Amino acid sequence: MLRLDRPEVLAWWQLAQTDLRVAKVVAVIDPPAWHVVCFLAQQAGEKCLKAVLEARQLTIPRTHDLTVLVDLVAADLAPERIVDDAICLSDYGVKPRYPVPAFEATGQQANAAIAAAERIAAWAELALTSGVGD
Repeated sequence: MLRLDRPEVLAWWQLAQTDLRVAKVVAVIDPPAWHVVCFLAQQAGEKCLKAVLEARQLTIPRTHDLTVLVDLVAADLAPERIVDDAICLSDYGVKPRYPVPAFEATGQQANAAIAAAERIAAWAELALTSGVGD
């Protein structure tokens, strides 16, 4: 059972799950919108990390840089497991939003982004269910 006893934690978690679910849907439309998949995967990872920060009652900065968010999570939660995923996703929080210079994502990048977001979500779910650091 997720530690979603506070509405703020639940809100971040639900937004993250929706973004990940929609990213997977967008990946199979014809033609796929790979840049949107990358953006939504980044958003899912970001919101998962913010759910963990909120659950731990830590300040949530206004940033799309997942490496910053990972650094803010307490060391006892072993965030080093997701550092590479955070690095992979961080650029997708801003680049796909702007037409110049145009961000051209590939299917390989989009699939890697979804996989990274899924690993961050799995890590966040474990952090939210284990109560480590409480």
